[in-house]
Amino acid sequence: MKVLHAQKLSFKALFVAVVFFVLAAVIRGASHMLGAEGAYANVLHKAFIFLATIGTVFLLRWLLVDTPQRLLKKYTVAPLIRTLVSLVLFFGAVMFLLSRIFNIDLLPLLTTSAVITGIIALSLQDTFKNLFTGFWINTERIVAKGDWVRVDGREGIVIEVTWRMTHIMTRENDVIHLPNRLVADGVLENYTYPTKLHVVEVRIGAGFNDPPNKVKETLLVIARDVKSVLSNPAPEVWILGYEGYYVHYSLRVWISDFKDAPDVKTELNTRIWYGFKRNMIEIPFPEQTLHRRPLHRPEPPGRIINALKGIEFLGFLKEDELKDVASSARIEDFGRGETIVRQGDAGHTCYFLEAGGVEVFHRTQAGADELVATLFAGDFFGEMSLLAGEPRSATVAAKEDCRCIVIDSDAFISIFKENPGVAERLSVVLAKRTTELNAARLRGASRVDAEKEAQRTILNEIKRFFKIGV
Repeated sequence: MKVLHAQKLSFKALFVAVVFFVLAAVIRGASHMLGAEGAYANVLHKAFIFLATIGTVFLLRWLLVDTPQRLLKKYTVAPLIRTLVSLVLFFGAVMFLLSRIFNIDLLPLLTTSAVITGIIALSLQDTFKNLFTGFWINTERIVAKGDWVRVDGREGIVIEVTWRMTHIMTRENDVIHLPNRLVADGVLENYTYPTKLHVVEVRIGAGFNDPPNKVKETLLVIARDVKSVLSNPAPEVWILGYEGYYVHYSLRVWISDFKDAPDVKTELNTRIWYGFKRNMIEIPFPEQTLHRRPLHRPEPPGRIINALKGIEFLGFLKEDELKDVASSARIEDFGRGETIVRQGDAGHTCYFLEAGGVEVFHRTQAGADELVATLFAGDFFGEMSLLAGEPRSATVAAKEDCRCIVIDSDAFISIFKENPGVAERLSVVLAKRTTELNAARLRGASRVDAEKEAQRTILNEIKRFFKIGV
């Protein structure tokens, strides 16, 4: 969309007026100095009247059109006013000159003109309707340049409003030339005025076995993470009703620019697919589903166990212990741009990247999100939340579509109860990883001391979180 800049005051008409006034003054002065008489004086007098009249027309045009136009810069009717006022002024000047210079009686001419004008008005009634509708559209601020509108099922941005036409550029880059009378007679939706705020609605169906509050919360979490969606007014979810095979939901979000509506709707639909899959919410089809979920969790696949062996702080666990962890693990898919964890949020899960990549951001004291790391398949994050219950220390977002193996802290309860020594071994590994992340700030012996101190702190946090004895 082009930015509408304020129009600068033009002095062109004023300059032309001054030139004509100067010429008129020169002729008037020459007539007096030369003492012109008779026909010669009459010619100079008529030349003076002609030049003074034209100068007056341009002066009035500058006063009545160019100067007030700055006040009308928000309205596309300004060019129309300039044209009409100029026509009226020049028509008046012609009538005046015909009367004063050529001594023509204007009454018969005006009477004849009235008849001709009536005939012309009847033949051009649609044109005049477009003309006056153009005034009405702009004086009532129905539509103006830069507005997003819908007319006759087509969406677009108004690029110009003239005395006859409203020109609209559609999203398909086509131009609609709409007569102003059709704008007045039809239904026009304006998405920019009187407010730029607009609701984008996405309707989705969920299964009857999915609790409504769970579905609504999932949709709200998705909406809050989409760029261009406003937090105030806040997103909301409506239940539209119960259909034959699904519960009908409506996710409604607010945006500040209608131009972004298709992009926001696409992003919402994309993230709903990922979000519903992660939260095991069914998007039902018009067919009967006999078993939506297995009654018993199947034996964890070997690839999950092999993946867990690749995680540094789990590598020393026994095969049976790894199976216990794997039995509670789950696969979650994230779409590009989705936030996986957010800095400061509570958490008790760890993520192992099986495919794709993520970006790690840390929010500074100034409130800016600083990129601190990029992780790829084989990396993991969230181990301190998993084993110590600490809030998320950074925000992690999907750089591309990625698949994660998610481990929950509940998987370690039985392991720590049967073998409390595992907690100490885990604290050593995590302390080493923590100090390596801060290696740039540590040197020599201070790093060794810091690693020992970190190990003691992490061990105490693990014992506190899982409530195991010292």
